[in-house]
Amino acid sequence: MIKLLSIALLIVSMANAAPKAINNGNLLEDTFSLYALDAQMRQQHHQASAFFAELYKQTSKKEYLYQSLRMLEQSNDIKTLTQKTAEELVKSPEDQTLKRFEIIALLKAGSFGEASQKALSLSEISQKASDYLLYAESRLKLGDYAGGVGILKKAYAQNYDETTAERIALIQYAQLGEKAEAIKFLKEHLGTHGNSQIVGKRLGSFYADSGQLGDAALIYEQTYDAFKELSAADEALKIYLYQQDISKMTVLLEKSHLNDPLLLDLYVKVKVFDKASILAQTLYEREDNPLYLAQSAVFKYEGASNRKDPVLLSQVMEGLKKALQDIEDPLYLNYLGYLMIDHEINVPEGMGYVRRALEKQPDSPFYIDSLAWGHYKQNECVEALRLIKQVESMIGSDEQEVKDHLKAIEKCKTKENN
Repeated sequence: MIKLLSIALLIVSMANAAPKAINNGNLLEDTFSLYALDAQMRQQHHQASAFFAELYKQTSKKEYLYQSLRMLEQSNDIKTLTQKTAEELVKSPEDQTLKRFEIIALLKAGSFGEASQKALSLSEISQKASDYLLYAESRLKLGDYAGGVGILKKAYAQNYDETTAERIALIQYAQLGEKAEAIKFLKEHLGTHGNSQIVGKRLGSFYADSGQLGDAALIYEQTYDAFKELSAADEALKIYLYQQDISKMTVLLEKSHLNDPLLLDLYVKVKVFDKASILAQTLYEREDNPLYLAQSAVFKYEGASNRKDPVLLSQVMEGLKKALQDIEDPLYLNYLGYLMIDHEINVPEGMGYVRRALEKQPDSPFYIDSLAWGHYKQNECVEALRLIKQVESMIGSDEQEVKDHLKAIEKCKTKENN
């Protein structure tokens, strides 16, 4: 508190110092400038304006005056800005920077007609892009969209600024109804000056709004590729989702990782299980969600060229058992159980997992089928036949695996009877 008070007293003493104090040494001017900049950084715009005004008073340097007025503009103190600007214009009537502040104050005050007149006069003299922009703003505020676009194009012709290009196109598209012209204008800008996040995304939105979805997705994806702009990738993804273009969705998601769970679903849909297993493992490590660990194990098995490989089976079972320590998901309980039964790794233990699945979903024909297969593997043919017949009555025998199990178990029953 004492330190803050000391600083405040120092600032007050400096503000009240004699005019010669700053002029006699750059050190004091530099120190006072630091206080002004500090107030500006802390967004204490009125205080910063006062500091800069005092610096102008002590040094007569116009940059301090302009900074003082700029702080008034940022504080939105239009009354004081108008007053101070008018006072300085009396002293320097040809100062173009002061004229700009005057026009800004008029625009903020809603005096669009007067602002337009003064901006026209200034832009004719200076022919600067910044002054054309002020003039265009005044015309647009008056509803003169065609005139505003014409003036904006004068500013654009000087520096080909992307923000100005976007604004021209947006007014053409939305206000003047010149949709084809707006698209053509942005395409020409991109062709001449290259892509940008602002122009690329705007052109994409115009294409999409006009129903040109292919062109929209293309420019969105190009914008992502150039700038890694995720919002552009997201817009392209929405279009591919609408078009159900799995191939393009996959490519986009692989390079952007915008939505890894969706990418995982796509891998599974097209049966790219090797990539699905790796991605599911990555998601598990990132989110610590045991469902992803279980999925990674299942996809590893589904994508294997040799499903009888002991190393593979050990890895798959290890992953499933670890996941099932935290979740009691019947799908993965049955998967692990059937795996152990079918490969005759540990049939009783496998049947235990299947029974746990059936506790969750007792009417599942697929889980009952797994249990029947377990009884078959243990040569318990009567119970196996009873269960597989139950499955057949529930879903029929068109399912290939059910058909195979039924055929094998019926033979088992025949052997037992003999």
